[in-house]
Amino acid sequence: MKYSQFNSIIPYKDKFTLYNSFNQKFLIIDPLLKDLLDAAKHEEIDSLQEVHPTFYDYLKKEEYLVDKNVDEIQKVKDVVKQVDENLNSFLLTINPTMNCNFKCWYCYETHIKKSSLSVDMVDKIGFFIEKTVRRPGMHNFNVAFFGGEPLLYFDRDVVPVIVKLQQECIQNRVDYSVSFTTNGYLVTDEFIDFFKHCGIVPALQITLDGYKEKHDEVRYVSATRGSYDVIIKNIKKLLLNKFPVRLRVNYTSENIDDAYKIAEEFHDISTDIKSTFLLMDYHRVWQDAKVDDIGVIVGNNIEKIKAEGIQVKHMSPNNVRDSCYADKRNSAVINYNGDLFKCTARDFTTAKRAGYLTDEGDLIWEDNYLERRMNAKFNNKPCLSCRLMPICNGGCSQHALESLGEKEYCVYYGDEALKDEVVKTKVEEIIEALQLNEA
Repeated sequence: MKYSQFNSIIPYKDKFTLYNSFNQKFLIIDPLLKDLLDAAKHEEIDSLQEVHPTFYDYLKKEEYLVDKNVDEIQKVKDVVKQVDENLNSFLLTINPTMNCNFKCWYCYETHIKKSSLSVDMVDKIGFFIEKTVRRPGMHNFNVAFFGGEPLLYFDRDVVPVIVKLQQECIQNRVDYSVSFTTNGYLVTDEFIDFFKHCGIVPALQITLDGYKEKHDEVRYVSATRGSYDVIIKNIKKLLLNKFPVRLRVNYTSENIDDAYKIAEEFHDISTDIKSTFLLMDYHRVWQDAKVDDIGVIVGNNIEKIKAEGIQVKHMSPNNVRDSCYADKRNSAVINYNGDLFKCTARDFTTAKRAGYLTDEGDLIWEDNYLERRMNAKFNNKPCLSCRLMPICNGGCSQHALESLGEKEYCVYYGDEALKDEVVKTKVEEIIEALQLNEA
């Protein structure tokens, strides 16, 4: 046997936890067992069988120890292929416009004021939906509206696409869903009524930049008028209509301290509604990312939010079994002008496009882009020897593709202490899930 590459041992209270990132299991062990395991790792792992056969047999059964002939990297590759090459569903992201009613300092996009879907482009997207939904074996078709701000021209540009989606999916007995990534400022009663009328429950991701004062410094209507209060009001309206909302908190070292107060805005929403339809999701603004102790403050925020009866999540990687939408073969981003991309976290200029949508509704990937992207992972040497590979895998395929042929990289800067923090978060998530199941 051999000690799995994907094991980690970190302190846990007055003991230690042994975590395996492939199986995503953990075991609490006392210091004596940890010492025995360390000694066996540095000698011959099978020697543990003589010293503590029960412990050895358990580690073997739960695959903390694996057969020497097992190729653990190949096991990860097999999972990646199974997940990312699944052809039973399609995720289409549409940018109805690259215009926006705000201009956040960290936004990477170029806002184009008069950009919108033309009638011809709506037709082309409709042709694509029609063709894709009718493919043999297609079970799910999901449309996500991004931008720019996708609610700017909702009635004119978005509604016709949704009507076409619903018509084709019902006719072909394919499940479907609709989602929006929006700043939430333009949510109206008419928006909600449209979906209630057609029987669709959309999911919305709405972003806040910290608590009221800090948020209004970033997203404001005028020098004297912020947007925080309106967005909170609109989120409440969505929740009361039982529309799921992922409230993304974009945090920095400047706005994190009192970000937990956002949860207090929902005191007047019942616990049943909050716990079912609201999720707060913490993401650090990438321009502010650095090695520091901000994780402690984030942890304190999360505990205070949970105490308010709201689900909360911090970025915990699961990039293999729950990979990014853009890692999957059956996903595409169509810009308002027909330019084709895979990732929404980059600027949508024609010079950087990956392809285009034809008049007949076909996706044309230029320069073999799709295959190059699908094969971009597993080329970064540090990833191939990393204990977190089955949950990190070097980040997303966008990162892998942009780094291909360049210098080696690590999304955790090669810092083993940061990796230990990831392990700690994973263990805590498993414990929390077990407690919820027992409740």
